[in-house]
Amino acid sequence: MKVLHIISGNDNGGGGKHVLNICDKSNEKFENIIACLGEGPLYIKAKELGLSYKLFSKKLYNMELVNFINQNSISIVNFHGAKPFLLHLILKSKLNVPTVAVVHSDFRYDFLNNKLKYFIFTPLSTSGLKSFKNYICVSNNLKSLLVDKKMEGKISVVNNGIDIKSCIIGIPAKDIRNSLKIKDNVFIYVMVARLHPIKNHKEVILAFKKLILEFHDVKLLLVGGGELDLELKNLVKELKLENEVIMVGNVFNPLDYINASNVSILASLSEGGAPPLTVLESGIVKKPLIYTRVGDLECILDDNSGYKIKDKDNLYIYMAMREAYLDKCNSNVKGENLHDIVINDFTIENFWEKYYEIYKNILKK
Repeated sequence: MKVLHIISGNDNGGGGKHVLNICDKSNEKFENIIACLGEGPLYIKAKELGLSYKLFSKKLYNMELVNFINQNSISIVNFHGAKPFLLHLILKSKLNVPTVAVVHSDFRYDFLNNKLKYFIFTPLSTSGLKSFKNYICVSNNLKSLLVDKKMEGKISVVNNGIDIKSCIIGIPAKDIRNSLKIKDNVFIYVMVARLHPIKNHKEVILAFKKLILEFHDVKLLLVGGGELDLELKNLVKELKLENEVIMVGNVFNPLDYINASNVSILASLSEGGAPPLTVLESGIVKKPLIYTRVGDLECILDDNSGYKIKDKDNLYIYMAMREAYLDKCNSNVKGENLHDIVINDFTIENFWEKYYEIYKNILKK
């Protein structure tokens, strides 16, 4: 079985990571090729990892892509993301193989960071999505969204998985703390997320401002880059939190920074994959999670593995952060419980097997 994955070569989010996980060289369930639309972080990563890939132009009427699909014994084609969905709408009549849309996010909010793109591309992406007969959603919440929007076709769900063997601590926690000039007894909150409005960094920083007025042995560590970098730095400066909020940008191995913390924060307004990667990574290093009810997390986590944020504004985030600080004596137990959830339910092997079964069913039809 040979599967082609069409995705923007510029993808640097969870969707791109999801595709790289499917196409991992250890996956012996089926053969994979990544079709990168243009160059960018995903394209570079595929090359670095030695994965099977081919570069195509970004143009929508892409006959080079059509010819490659029809002439190379491709069994099934996966389309990942807004532009590939629109590409499918334009090219589907020319393709001789089954196709499937992999829905990584709530398509209503994909262009939230740009008003012009939001009003132009959201309807186009939605039209592209409606052109499929097969869908794979990365959470039950996204499946419910497709059902609500009356997308016609077979809808399956594949939860995210993590390759436990590849989760290696490169820098010890003590060295990370030393490099950031953070003492051993300081309680660290870490948030690993791209700097995008959907991730809700602003409310987290405002919540931390409330927290720091009450507790002084705390730090907030923000890991990731993005278009909100300058805006968030200005907010930190305005709130006089330069010594308490540390923005490290993109790092080689975010797991090192989660491992050096006491608790992770996921305060997103919306998440595609279930569970999000930061949840899996937190579980691997046995750190509990402060979380909003996104990405099916209300069904995956409970009071024994994390701290639920009741609403998405800074007051409720502060309340959850405060609860985690006061519950320090139970952090290790909750971290262990999250670790057990990840090990039992969200391994990369389970992930590959679910995709394999879905592909077989599509091909049978």
